[in-house]
Amino acid sequence: MAFWEMVFYLVAMVAYALAGGGFIYSFVFKNPRVVSKLTLLVAFGFLAQTIAIVARFNATGHLPWSGHYEYTLMGGWFIIAGTLFVGWQNKQLQGLAVGTVPLVLIMLGYGYMQNPALTPMAASLKTVWLYIHVYFAWLSFGAYSLAMAAGVLFLLKQKSEAQEVPNPTYDRFPSLGRLDELIFRYVVFGFITDTIMISAGAIWAKDLWGSYWAWDPVETWSLISWLTYGITIHLRVTFGWREKKLAWLAIAALSTVIICFFGVNLVVNTSLHVFQVR
Repeated sequence: MAFWEMVFYLVAMVAYALAGGGFIYSFVFKNPRVVSKLTLLVAFGFLAQTIAIVARFNATGHLPWSGHYEYTLMGGWFIIAGTLFVGWQNKQLQGLAVGTVPLVLIMLGYGYMQNPALTPMAASLKTVWLYIHVYFAWLSFGAYSLAMAAGVLFLLKQKSEAQEVPNPTYDRFPSLGRLDELIFRYVVFGFITDTIMISAGAIWAKDLWGSYWAWDPVETWSLISWLTYGITIHLRVTFGWREKKLAWLAIAALSTVIICFFGVNLVVNTSLHVFQVR
């Protein structure tokens, strides 16, 4: 890890830790006034994380696309970018950070404990299909993370509105109907980009390994994740699963994505996917 990369990586982690704790405080202690200030803190952490990525690029000569550390660095960047983007478009959605910021903080903490050594990119990764495959992978992960966060916000707001004295913090956020619609839209966007990711990966695999599909553990869990979200869309469109059911589905389904990206390589060492630098 380059010196300035480490400095700004740690700065980003501290900013996200303070912001994540602050969002939880605002919800628990019913203080909605700090939400906009916490969003600025998230933006500051995002800037620090961006500088860390640039520092690593300058040191290695390639974008951080391989290894658990680099995947958490870049993947977390996409999730926070999506959180800030939707919050910038609509201030009522700034509360989604209560779900995404802690997730990214855990990812960065996990990544820091992995191998952050500066290494050249493997020859097998030097292809345009890598960028297409990974770019859409992180777009889908970001969208699924936003769906999870919207699900968390929906459940919290629904519980608050059921109380005799609702928490005024939730007045700043969209209605339950709007949150329900956002969960579905984020899932659909994630599913489409997920499909492109799998398709690009299959084409790359054919060129690299001679077959479109090898039932590699990561490929298998990628398919499980894709099917899980496809079923989620089907349940919403065909059977009318909405609101609380959809919110819980969006939260639970994210676990399949996490297993695909990080869990498999903790258990299995035979994956063809170069997710961890050895």
